[in-house]
Amino acid sequence: MKRSQAANEPRRWCVSGGVRSVSPPLLAAALALATAGYAVIFHDGEAERYRLWYYTPAAALAGAFIAHRLDPRNIQPRTLAVDLVVALLCLARPLTGQPPVSGHAWFAVHALLTLEGTFSRSIAALVLVLTLYAKLILWHGDVTLWPGLAAGLLSGWLWRRWHAPEVLRPAR
Repeated sequence: MKRSQAANEPRRWCVSGGVRSVSPPLLAAALALATAGYAVIFHDGEAERYRLWYYTPAAALAGAFIAHRLDPRNIQPRTLAVDLVVALLCLARPLTGQPPVSGHAWFAVHALLTLEGTFSRSIAALVLVLTLYAKLILWHGDVTLWPGLAAGLLSGWLWRRWHAPEVLRPAR
């Protein structure tokens, strides 16, 4: 196959070394379904609806994010440290109320700046738009939005600064 033909072929996501593929859409769907199932089984009324429209898309983004990061070419010590800090602080927000930043905004901006692939970046953009709508329109300017956006810009910049560019790419 000619090099130009290979460049036009669709990219396939996989974990290098011949290990089975990890598909961002598949993992995104699995985590979104698990979150929706949790909302329906353990919550009723407004609490259920809130978890369905606000947490389910973020769970889909988390699935795409995890699938991307499972590729060994994307695992580097300093960038892994950034990802872990982002994940722990964003998950702490709904559980403890701290830190006073929007975990959705932080994670969506971080993912938008660090993920490759149209699907994963589209999910990140969707979560960011949903978060902006909720925080600005529904909740009339939630004060956690701006620190969350700033944290996402900072962590995304730091991740990209520390990531070896020849490593960040989907498998062919």
